[in-house]
Amino acid sequence: MAVPIGGPEEVPHIEVDEETKEIIKEMLSQMENPVNVNFFTSPNCAGRETNWCIPTEELLDLLVQLAPQGKLVVNKYNAEKDVEAFKKFGVEPQRVPVIYFGEGFIRYLGAPMGEEVRAFIETVVRLSTGKTGLRQKTRAELSTLAQGAPKRVYVLTVVTPSCPYCPYAVLMANMFAYESKGKVVSVVVEAYENPDIADMYGVTGVPTVILQAEDAAVGDVEFVGVPPEHELLARVKNHMGLS
Repeated sequence: MAVPIGGPEEVPHIEVDEETKEIIKEMLSQMENPVNVNFFTSPNCAGRETNWCIPTEELLDLLVQLAPQGKLVVNKYNAEKDVEAFKKFGVEPQRVPVIYFGEGFIRYLGAPMGEEVRAFIETVVRLSTGKTGLRQKTRAELSTLAQGAPKRVYVLTVVTPSCPYCPYAVLMANMFAYESKGKVVSVVVEAYENPDIADMYGVTGVPTVILQAEDAAVGDVEFVGVPPEHELLARVKNHMGLS
């Protein structure tokens, strides 16, 4: 199912009650190996009408606080002070807030707020444990792609904070990226903060899933709604030229 795009909501700060903190802490307690996150921001959040950089940083700080000590590492980069880091990772300053897992095999363009918080936390836990929840056949095929795929494919999932189905599409794409060791790159695009991307692909409902080979100028809208796992895999292979 897909959800029509409505208007953005003002979220200047995050507010998390103690009960919710305990739930998040319990989720993060499953972490086994450290997870490295790179957070890109700027003092005025690229001049956005709503400074989404502030709640995004607050969320990351909260997760570090609630995770087992040393298991979640957040490196922060400022567009004014860390110009070279932005260049190294290929982050466009006007897109902040931006979150990269590791070198960027999973990327968030925009704040993972609202419904997206669940998928974000679950991504952290699954990366830490290595248990992606994908079917064995899918995992085997993605492992093969990790070894011999001729090119990368970007899976752009366009989302909004109020979409209840988006987290499922995002989590699947994120796990494809992990299992393929970055041959699939998952890019989560928050529609309100990146309207140019949403407009480029004519997005009217979310989640919208776009696939783009690394040597292609633009991508193709492949799904509106949560894609079936086997269908996403087939489309990924097709964009790699393997079908």
